[in-house]
Amino acid sequence: MRSKPLQPTRHPRLLPALCAIAAVLLPAGAHADTALADPAHPADQHLYAGQYDLATNLWGIRDAGSAWAVGLFTHAPSSMDGAGYTWSGVGGSSDSVKAYASVRYGASNQHNVPGESGLPYLLGDNQRNINVAWDFTADSIDGKYNHTLDIFFNASASMKQTEIRGEIMIITESSQDARTHGWGARDSRPFLIGPETWYVWQATQTSHGHSWHVTQFRKRVDSRSFHHNLKDFFAEAATRRPDIFGPANYVMMVEAGTEIKTGAGRVVLDRYRVKVD
Repeated sequence: MRSKPLQPTRHPRLLPALCAIAAVLLPAGAHADTALADPAHPADQHLYAGQYDLATNLWGIRDAGSAWAVGLFTHAPSSMDGAGYTWSGVGGSSDSVKAYASVRYGASNQHNVPGESGLPYLLGDNQRNINVAWDFTADSIDGKYNHTLDIFFNASASMKQTEIRGEIMIITESSQDARTHGWGARDSRPFLIGPETWYVWQATQTSHGHSWHVTQFRKRVDSRSFHHNLKDFFAEAATRRPDIFGPANYVMMVEAGTEIKTGAGRVVLDRYRVKVD
């Protein structure tokens, strides 16, 4: 599971050392806050701005070797614009995800206020809008990665893993070419929305003995900009798997970030907005 709302661990005595390392890893400029995880301090780190939670999400980091580091930074206390993350020294197999550095919005944010975020909600007849504006810059990247949105559908509004029924991944760019390197089986029919073509893959994820279905939308032309109403993707997923993306399940959260498999890189969020109405 990509979303693990863990309590961040602070180490006051280690703060000077962490700041020194962060100064090397994080880009220059004014930051509202920074955080860093590495093998000596492997706890998940979080930075908050309003209803957004920027998290390291180190769910596969045990397989990354002994030289990795994942850093976070924000630019303003009330917005994720200008925020971002860095990673370096990530080793291990290029087939496995070591971290999903991302911005959480909704139930996976441990500070989520449903009345403000609008999440979670019962999918019902899919009339609610989730408009996402996601523009980012990525540089100094090597290794393997996917830039992706991630949305979970649960049987209840609970974040228990056993409640997960389905997941939608919307992959805008990949080191291995988003259109061709899917996971599972590729559908013969792509999803067409406006001028864009998205290839669709179906797979199953299993974690701690619990399995759920994953539908992946992978863009034919790589892009670092996404401006869409997610309900259009939900509707398309439901035509292919109505048993999973049906009215009885809850839309839990929207996350946007990078599945880090190997290598190093930096991502800066030029603009990130999620609006549920």
